[in-house]
Amino acid sequence: MFDQNNFDFDSTVMGNNNVVDNDMNVDINMNQENAGMGMNMNMNMHAGMGCPVQEGVQQKCIHKTIVHEVPHVCPIHTRIINHHVFKHTYRPQYTCSEENVVSNVQCGSCCQFR
Repeated sequence: MFDQNNFDFDSTVMGNNNVVDNDMNVDINMNQENAGMGMNMNMNMHAGMGCPVQEGVQQKCIHKTIVHEVPHVCPIHTRIINHHVFKHTYRPQYTCSEENVVSNVQCGSCCQFR
């Protein structure tokens, strides 16, 4: 029944989480001879027989952004360097010393008196 007809359904639905833009291009090419018959047949089938007409598939593309938290360990080492400064000071410490010098005065010796 639909062998001589060419149905081309091209549908794109672009979405941004809340806003959907729907572009639908439908091309129906029918031969001139069967154009009237095909339309009448479709109408009769649709109205009389209750058969549903299969439409082309619409593809919906939804872009989602999912945030994943990736913890990074950044080691920080604190190094404490203690600088010990020895400040040398000088102060005088006074002392006193005493020396005894002995001098012998010889007025003679016993050897001289022998």
